[in-house]
Amino acid sequence: MMNKSHWMACFAVVFSCSSFAGEWEIEVGGFFSRTDTKLNAYDPYLDKIRTIDFESDLDLKEFTALPYVELEYYFNQKHSLYADWRSLHREATRTTVTKPFEITNDGVTYVVQAGSKLTTDLDIDIARVGYGYQFYTSEKWAVDVLAGLHVMWLSLGLEGKLGAKASGVDEFPVMFVDDAVINDVTAPLPDIGIRAEYALTPDWIIKSHAQVFYLSVDDIDGYLLEMDIGAKYLFTDQFSMAGSFNYYEVGVDYESDRSSLDVTYRFYGPMLTLAYQF
Repeated sequence: MMNKSHWMACFAVVFSCSSFAGEWEIEVGGFFSRTDTKLNAYDPYLDKIRTIDFESDLDLKEFTALPYVELEYYFNQKHSLYADWRSLHREATRTTVTKPFEITNDGVTYVVQAGSKLTTDLDIDIARVGYGYQFYTSEKWAVDVLAGLHVMWLSLGLEGKLGAKASGVDEFPVMFVDDAVINDVTAPLPDIGIRAEYALTPDWIIKSHAQVFYLSVDDIDGYLLEMDIGAKYLFTDQFSMAGSFNYYEVGVDYESDRSSLDVTYRFYGPMLTLAYQF
């Protein structure tokens, strides 16, 4: 399974291999969002899988700002390649855990007990790469169909007095460790979508896009949903600013009898970006 640097290198190759004459656009900005992150994990006391909410149960920050960057290359009038990246890194300490849970990594099951003190470090990075084809244009409208891949990297760090035992062992753990780090990366999720722009005036443009995907194979379920609507103002032909409302949700679920690292990541809120074409 490739790590983040390998995926970034692959994304760079997609753009560097393009030999068409065209133009580039770089867009940078941020989200001011409400974030909701859930983990499905085994509860050893209730003997069932339960949902752990990172914001309400583990005190991770719910309202936060996320950086965003996108690079797009337009060629042959109707074609484009794009890649973007967004990131959310958070850390919080819960003095008294109210929902005990277990998670398994590399053959070791870590147990977070009720009443214990726990520091949680959750880092999530999401990258998207794809192709756009502008299938409809008019004096006011420009509509593209989109197809690409999403990749999500997740690093979960737990620090506290954690019980640890070999996977599949039923008795209560007698060994304790102070921290555990679980790193994971989703397989790339393909997605399809549509993007539309409508020119209100020569300087103001209404823009929107939506992308979706769902996959279920054996014990693995993966899905994503992204929707965005807003407006863009053109200061010049090369320089613009955009404001929009963005909703983004991605989930990858790995089910088993006694362990599960099923993560749902959702954020929504206003987004502000600046773009430059060259």
